[in-house]
Amino acid sequence: MRLNQLDRTTDLAKLTDEQILALTQDVVSLQELDRRENALYYYQPANETVGRIHQLTVGTIGVFGGNGSGKTEHALVEGIIRATGQIPESLRVSYPREKLQGPIHMRVVCESLTTVLDPIILPKLQYWEWSGLPPQGGHQGHWGWVPRYCLIEGDWKKSYDKRTRILRVFYRNDITQKIEGVSSIQFMSYDQDASDFASGTVNYCLHDEPPSHSIWKENRARVMRGGKGSVMVLSMTWPDNPASPVDWIFNEVYDKGQPGILRDKDVEVINIFSTMNPHLDQLEIAKRSSQMTKLERDSRIYGMPIRFSNRIHPLFTDQPRTWCYECGDMVIASEKNECATCGSSYINSICHVEDVKVNIRYPCVCLLDPHPRKPHMLLWVQVTPNEDYEVVAEALVEGGAEDVRDKVKEVESSLKHYQIYRLMDPNMGASPSGATRDLTWQREFENVGLRFDLADDSDVGRARVNDAIKPDKTFMRPRLLISPDCPTTIYQMKRYVWDDHKNPDGKDVRQRPKQVNDDFPTLLKYLFNYMPTYRPEGFSTYHPKRNAGLGYKVGRAVNA
Repeated sequence: MRLNQLDRTTDLAKLTDEQILALTQDVVSLQELDRRENALYYYQPANETVGRIHQLTVGTIGVFGGNGSGKTEHALVEGIIRATGQIPESLRVSYPREKLQGPIHMRVVCESLTTVLDPIILPKLQYWEWSGLPPQGGHQGHWGWVPRYCLIEGDWKKSYDKRTRILRVFYRNDITQKIEGVSSIQFMSYDQDASDFASGTVNYCLHDEPPSHSIWKENRARVMRGGKGSVMVLSMTWPDNPASPVDWIFNEVYDKGQPGILRDKDVEVINIFSTMNPHLDQLEIAKRSSQMTKLERDSRIYGMPIRFSNRIHPLFTDQPRTWCYECGDMVIASEKNECATCGSSYINSICHVEDVKVNIRYPCVCLLDPHPRKPHMLLWVQVTPNEDYEVVAEALVEGGAEDVRDKVKEVESSLKHYQIYRLMDPNMGASPSGATRDLTWQREFENVGLRFDLADDSDVGRARVNDAIKPDKTFMRPRLLISPDCPTTIYQMKRYVWDDHKNPDGKDVRQRPKQVNDDFPTLLKYLFNYMPTYRPEGFSTYHPKRNAGLGYKVGRAVNA
């Protein structure tokens, strides 16, 4: 018996096993056909991170990811949801319905019409059916993200104008399914002149891979005309060529979407790895990764900006990464949960940003970097019995010594650490605090009740920070952790870079840190020059076991 032979009089209890099997096969075939013809309804985000694009209501979204991470696919689906009014079943509860404002004009811009649009972008959206000999059991074809019932007469050819490269789709009320108008999707490329983009009103503008700055500005002007709810979207993999002109993307999108002092509430950034896509062959990713340079791997797998290739603390990460203790480096894990580079199972996931629990019995170090022309920077780091260093609080304070004192009292009252040692920048600490006063910054703070010792400014502390960032083989975790409540510290640790410069004779090129995003990393350098340790009795020498073989010659303990 087949499914089309069933009626109300059929007694299912009397069916044979063969008949039930045939009916089951028919049901499965219908379900598969429904999935194909209604791909948008059954859509599931590949992972929670990239799925954030469907929850955001900001004006600019940057989706930065490795090759094959799903960045473009999910950005396209978000546009189709807005253009058709149809919400996938998986998003029905969580999707912000205020984003559905009726028919829209959507613009999709890619690198090339011939090499990207026709062979890659359109097939992700298009419905077509092969008219040749079908395989047994049904038709052969491709059902894209645009629902067939949103096409004009259900026909792609009647909906898509090849000459103008504009796709028209019905906008349906998601509840009543009543057609409320027609949305248009315009496809353009970076091969066109910027002037070609200087017209019209756009509600959703998707840039696939980096555009030129001039095209971005023209599209932004069109989106601004779109009014409330209109959005600029950029999905891209950072180029692994340092000469690529993408600095403006870093400054206008990436930076503004990251935690820190430059945060723009109307900009959101999504960072995704190739390894986060469950639909990719993870073993193949691992094989290809093992053949890449670290620079290529960071860009093509992890989607990291090439601008950070000269980071002073290159291993610092605010996202979970796989660490191999045999290789001593970040790696890709194979399907067998082994290092793709050396095959070792001695690996685990690490991250330097964690929720750290403040323990009032742990000794704590307060570090200060005073400034005459910008906010004073403060950092609090507690020392654990395992002699890990946990950054528990930060502060940026405008004003003078009294304002710093008040902030210190406020923060330390909440932390409740009873044993706190204070260090400050030795260069600024010994400098005059004002043009007309014969007082150093150190004395200025002493006069308001804050005693800071001058820190050691030697460069060895910077190397010690990197030692602490590397996971400890015994404890299988980094010795330096930063609370997510310290966004500026995290921001600067990711952007603290070397600056090549020449000696006065113009011959030898050597590195020195750029004097940008250096405040909190420098405070950590002071901390590791001091090397406080957890000891129950007074100030003494540092822990001999934990610091053995690292070349440390000095260290002092803080009372526990």
